[in-house]
Amino acid sequence: MSENHSALPETNDNEKKRMTFTRWVLLGSAIPGGIVLILFLLGLVLGLIDADYWGPRISSVRDLFIIIVAFEFILIIAAITVLILQVARLINLLQNEVKPILDNTKETVDTARGTAQFVGKNVTQPLVRASGWFAGLRIFVRELGGIRRALKRSNKQELQAGDQ
Repeated sequence: MSENHSALPETNDNEKKRMTFTRWVLLGSAIPGGIVLILFLLGLVLGLIDADYWGPRISSVRDLFIIIVAFEFILIIAAITVLILQVARLINLLQNEVKPILDNTKETVDTARGTAQFVGKNVTQPLVRASGWFAGLRIFVRELGGIRRALKRSNKQELQAGDQ
């Protein structure tokens, strides 16, 4: 039997790279979490077996984890501070550089719109009207000439009919 693989969604190279990155992130967070869980369970089992012997050792490991967590907390606070500073710089950039550019662009567009309206009203519209008037005059003259020729033909036919 042949399997139908056409129902499977096709992924391009970018999606494959993202999947790899997602897997790395999951592994990077699951492995340390698993290690902490195993250490917790090991400490619990050792504490239940012989609390007098393992208690001081487990408390030393606990104190070491508290120190590590405090250090991570300091790093997180530093990262948040850097993030806040970067957001402040971005806001400053938007207010002092991007906003004036947008204002200038809006002013330019308004000027171009005004120029287009002026040219349309004062140049294009009169030219179109004059062109239309001359086209109508040309057609009028052509039709007038057509009527004159038709009358001449009609007179020639009458004269020829009268001569016969």
